[in-house]
Amino acid sequence: MRYEEEEEERAKVREFLRKEVDGWDDPVKATAWFKGFSGQRRDWEGRYLFWRNLILKVARHLGTSIIRPSRLKNIWFCKDGAVSPLCLDRVLLEMYNARDLLRSSDLMDPRSGRLSFILWKAVQVIGISRPSAPDHFIEDYYILSPLLKEKALEVLKLISENHWTSSCVITMRNFLGICGGQEESSAVLSYLSGGGKAKYLVINKKDVIEGVKVSLSDGAVSGVTSLDYDLLHLVWTVEKLEQQLDIIDQRIQK
Repeated sequence: MRYEEEEEERAKVREFLRKEVDGWDDPVKATAWFKGFSGQRRDWEGRYLFWRNLILKVARHLGTSIIRPSRLKNIWFCKDGAVSPLCLDRVLLEMYNARDLLRSSDLMDPRSGRLSFILWKAVQVIGISRPSAPDHFIEDYYILSPLLKEKALEVLKLISENHWTSSCVITMRNFLGICGGQEESSAVLSYLSGGGKAKYLVINKKDVIEGVKVSLSDGAVSGVTSLDYDLLHLVWTVEKLEQQLDIIDQRIQK
């Protein structure tokens, strides 16, 4: 992330926290909030819920389901340019144990094929798919499962506004634009695929064409057929022509 983007995010979060948290700039309250956890869970349960809910609120305010511990420590909750919550790693650990926080490996890779999907569903059933929680969050990419679910429902709603059928096929480019970026689209696609609401499509020809078949009804998405691939190729071609027309229009205007 560029310096300008960091400063913009820092300012946006700081403004939100001052409105959301009464006494955020009070040094006495900040000292109590920022100290580490000690004793039994009942001694710090309230502060854990404070930070857990605040992380979700800030992420929702920024429109993302992806968090990075480094940004939480250095941008979101860093006071006076140096002080970050001593309890933050423990908060993330508890969120991970409560399944509010996911690693990318906790989600199915929809590009891995049907066999991998069957294996993924099997380990989900017997409950051994998640790796043990780390003592420290070395990885810098985690997914907030409550917000991922919200994001997935929002994406389905946006897609359904332009389609009147029970299912549809869209290009990956379109899906990425609806989700709001590469990281968000990857997480949403994994979530929808794991829930049986979407299937990844790819056509390996001169140009690699990627797409998604999405169920817009209450049921799961139906099996992929040759017609779905033909439709994906057609939609991709139309979008490519539209891009070329936009380029021509821009040149004419110049």
